Amino acid sequence: MIKALLREIAQGTLAPVYLLYGQETFLMEEICDALREQVLDGGDPSFNEVVVDLDEVPVQQLVQEAESTPFFGERRIVIGRNARFLSTAKVRQKVEHRPEALLQYVKEPLPTTVLVLLVPEEKLDTRKKAVKTLQKSVRMVRCDPLEGKELESWVLDRFRRHGVKPHPEAVHRLIQLAGNDLRRLHHECAKLATYAGAGGGVSTGDVERMVPRTLEEDVFKLVDRVAGRKLEEAFAILYDLLNQREEPIRILALMIRQFRIMLQVKVLAAQGKSEREIASLLGLHPYPVKLARRQGKGFSEEQLRRLLLAAIETDQAIKSGKIDKTLALERFLFLLGSDKKEAVGKGS
Repeated sequence: MIKALLREIAQGTLAPVYLLYGQETFLMEEICDALREQVLDGGDPSFNEVVVDLDEVPVQQLVQEAESTPFFGERRIVIGRNARFLSTAKVRQKVEHRPEALLQYVKEPLPTTVLVLLVPEEKLDTRKKAVKTLQKSVRMVRCDPLEGKELESWVLDRFRRHGVKPHPEAVHRLIQLAGNDLRRLHHECAKLATYAGAGGGVSTGDVERMVPRTLEEDVFKLVDRVAGRKLEEAFAILYDLLNQREEPIRILALMIRQFRIMLQVKVLAAQGKSEREIASLLGLHPYPVKLARRQGKGFSEEQLRRLLLAAIETDQAIKSGKIDKTLALERFLFLLGSDKKEAVGKGS
């Protein structure tokens, strides 16, 4: 959907009104950049580009801007950020929006204006008359976080733009380290491309050297050490994270997520699903699925269920104040280690 839209824009096929919504604001910014480039065609943005924050300004004022004719140019672009009044989000509005002014405009939009509404929220409120009307009248695009093949393709395209060629495993490793945060991936790709030089290649080793680890990566390693019966190394990672002032509840939440993925992968693999099928079903990239399958081999399905439940109970005990956060994490790691010893020879 996003690729198709960017292709349309690059070919000069522009809609009079766009509504972009979702949680991936970086994609929204990219679409706005593409529209800006086409609409202004190298002209001075100070004359024919207007950006309005709809948290601070009523939508009827945005409509007035959209109704203005271009100045020293053929077209104008008018962008309304934070159009949360169209979403399901419960926000305290500082201004009074009159959506009927917007609906009146979209009936007969000015042909020299491209109006863009940005809603940085997961869902639009389809119960509202304004949203129902806009769904039928404007170019509406959902900007969700990318996953799986779509994310991999986005990263490859980013490297291609910089004129470098990454190894497939380097792309997998970069995604594992940076996750699906497009803003971070964009900066990391640029950094790696500069390191490789024009026409160069990017290896897994380059990614390891140049891309800093995240908390998610450290927690993955912690779980990996436990799965490999290296409890001493697991504790060393835990204490290193605590010394870096990482929040114990956040560490535990990521451990819960990892055990949940391991369990889901084990169950689906037992049903005969391939790693790619599992990745598609879980909305994950194939690489973390491959790693979770490897990690889960040291535990039976019953043990993974028990450990996941124990992790959730530990989280509840911390949040209810029944146990100190650090002590709770230490106890849970000991539980993992003892359960792992029992698992030797039983894993699949």
